Amino acid sequence: MFNTPAFSTADGPDAWRVVNVAADDTLNVRFGPTTVYDVKTELPYNQNGLQQTTCVPLVNMAEWFTMTEDQQNKLMKMPRWCLISLNGEDLGWVNARYLGEGSLAD
Repeated sequence: MFNTPAFSTADGPDAWRVVNVAADDTLNVRFGPTTVYDVKTELPYNQNGLQQTTCVPLVNMAEWFTMTEDQQNKLMKMPRWCLISLNGEDLGWVNARYLGEGSLAD
């Protein structure tokens, strides 16, 4: 078995929902993939039906295996940010730790 990160979304959920946010709080959606970027909009706790367009850092398996162990470890510690959309409208970037498996229809 390979000890590699799960950076591919090919086998991931068809949709995502907001998780790890308090029920009375919101998730900031930003103009870019770090907290340096301004907040574009907010999503409520448990918002469902989100789609991922892409996530960064983006490393394919071939690239992963050319990296040193030190480079792999550094990459694994980096926050993962995803560009998301809802109902076909691009919303912006969120930290992937706030996304969990969801569904397209409630």
